[in-house]
Amino acid sequence: MVLANKNAMITGASGGLGEQIALRLASEGCGLFLLGRNEEKLHKVSVAIQQEYPSVNIKKEVVDFARTSDLKSFLSKDITVDILINCAGVFPVKSLCDSTVEDYTACFDINVKAPFLLSNKFAQGMKQRKWGRIVNIGSSSSYAGSPETGLYCASKHALLGLSRSQYLELKPYDVRVFSVSPGSIQTEMGATVPQQDFSTFMKAEEIADYIIYIIKFDNEMISEEVRVNRIRIQ
Repeated sequence: MVLANKNAMITGASGGLGEQIALRLASEGCGLFLLGRNEEKLHKVSVAIQQEYPSVNIKKEVVDFARTSDLKSFLSKDITVDILINCAGVFPVKSLCDSTVEDYTACFDINVKAPFLLSNKFAQGMKQRKWGRIVNIGSSSSYAGSPETGLYCASKHALLGLSRSQYLELKPYDVRVFSVSPGSIQTEMGATVPQQDFSTFMKAEEIADYIIYIIKFDNEMISEEVRVNRIRIQ
C-alpha cells in the first residue's frame, strides 16, 4: 500500500471534510496528526478514529491559525510529515464594502498563510526523502467571484496560485502537490452558503474518497489541479 506507514497531518480535522479525510488515511495505515480549533470536537474525532482503527497512531493538537502565537509555537515543533492536507478554512459571509482589514487578515491567515507556512516547513523533509504529498483544499470559488463572499473567493484564488507554484517547484523532488477545489459540501461551513439548496451539495465522504484515490498514484501520472462540482447547482 502506497500510503501505509506514512505520517499524515490534517488541518481542520475536527469535522467536515477534514474528519473524513483523516478516517480514510487511517484506513490506509497512516499515522495521523490532527489539528483543529475546537478541542472537544477534535477529541471526539480522535476517539472515533481510534475505535475504528485501534492500531493507528494518532496525535492531536488544538491550533488556531488566526493566532500568531499558536502558529509560531506549532511551527517550532520537530515533526515528520509525509502527507500534508491543508483543509482548515473560514468562510466569512460579508460584503466587500462592509469588510474590514481585520476581516481580511483573519481570512487570509487561515486560508492562505497557514498552508504556505506549513507546506514550507514540511516540504523540506519531503524533498530530502524524495516522497511527499501536499493537498491544498481550494473551492469552486478559486475560479469565480460572488457577492457577500468576496474575501473567501480572494483567499481561494490566492491558494490556487500558491498550489500551482508549489507543484512546479516540488515535482523535481518527487513531491506531489494537489489542488482540489470542490463546490459546496454538506458540512457546517456549507450550511452557511447563502441562497443555495443545501440538499444538492456534495457529501464530504465522497470528496474524501476521491482525494485518497488520486494521491495513491505513485508512478508518472498526477492530477495536479482538480475541480469537483455538483451535478445540480441550485
